[in-house]
Amino acid sequence: MTELVKRERELQPDNKRAASSAARSVLRSCSRFCCFLGSIIVIFALLGTLLELASWAIWSMYPLTRQAELENQIASPVYAGAEWAKEFWQEESARRKKHSIYVPFRLWSVTSWHGKYINNDPGSGGYLRRTINPANCEAPRKITVWTFGGSTMYGTAVPDWATIPSYLSRDLNSGGNDCVVVSNFGVEGYVTDQELILLEEQLKAAGKPDIVIFYDGVNDSSLAWPPSNSPMPHFQYGTIKNRIEGSLSGRLDFLQKSYALRLVREWMSRLHRPSSFTQLISQAQPNVIAALNNYEGNMRLARAFADAYKFKLYCFWQPMLVYGHKPFVPFEQQMAIRDASGASFDSAWFLTNVAVYREAELHAARDVNYVFLGDLFDSTKEPVYVDEAHLGPRGNEIAAQAIASYIRNHPEK
Repeated sequence: MTELVKRERELQPDNKRAASSAARSVLRSCSRFCCFLGSIIVIFALLGTLLELASWAIWSMYPLTRQAELENQIASPVYAGAEWAKEFWQEESARRKKHSIYVPFRLWSVTSWHGKYINNDPGSGGYLRRTINPANCEAPRKITVWTFGGSTMYGTAVPDWATIPSYLSRDLNSGGNDCVVVSNFGVEGYVTDQELILLEEQLKAAGKPDIVIFYDGVNDSSLAWPPSNSPMPHFQYGTIKNRIEGSLSGRLDFLQKSYALRLVREWMSRLHRPSSFTQLISQAQPNVIAALNNYEGNMRLARAFADAYKFKLYCFWQPMLVYGHKPFVPFEQQMAIRDASGASFDSAWFLTNVAVYREAELHAARDVNYVFLGDLFDSTKEPVYVDEAHLGPRGNEIAAQAIASYIRNHPEK
């Protein structure tokens, strides 16, 4: 017995040394694995960073896509001779980088911004783009005008003084005895569904307009493409839907903004033959009708608000580069040729817009609920477009003159 105990005591240090050695071996293995895993992660992170930097350099240096070309929108001849243009676009670019804010039901709205050329002032229920109205209203009667629309009404690509509402205020106040005050409720990216909710919110907030103007067309008709989508939601519908539902694509959608994936999508789109887009465009026809029906339904609801709240309603379908017969300057011609080619998703998107515009013109000819301005620039030889939808100062001035003229000639609305 004594010998066994003695033997066990002699073996205990050996057992401890063996256990300690085994533990150290496991630790060394874990350490090597962690180092290996860490090295792999670091390598992939470095490769991803280098790939993103290289993609950014390619995207920035070479105008491989329509969007890359349009990021330098100051190239439009509408800014020729404008000493303020370069400084304005520096401010406009900085403003566009500011994150959107969430608002109930409408999802996003105008954000606070104050600069030399662009100012979003606090108003009822949020921020509004500044409109240049008369400094002192001493007329016996004050007329309140609310304007609704997307980025073209908001005034993307122009200073405060060159928005449609600012020109409209100037035109409606010229030669009259009344003082007209115009408020700009335009929000970039809005479709008429969101604008209708915004109108409702303003009316509930005890607002009392005398005139309400809707100026739409491009955004609403854009929802007809691609054919697989519903033609009646809002922009970024899929992204917001996936985030709310918590899907994997929703959790990883931030990757969609990477320059590497942008380049991949661009190259993939170039692999498609134009005929494939032609087939998709033909499949979009049901959405064309549905998108227009949705717009017209919204305008009927707006008309019901007008009857209930006793204001005059005027609805206008805006012009677009690839519709109508405008005499193009070279800059506009280049964009029109590219958009009409049908050789990319972007051009197919605009060709679908054209289909909606064609239907809208036919409907407007027999429907007094809205005025079709798609042919507004058919006799305008000077440049007016910054891109396919947005106008420079002169284009906005012409649009405002057309709206003001129609209001004067149709006071019974």
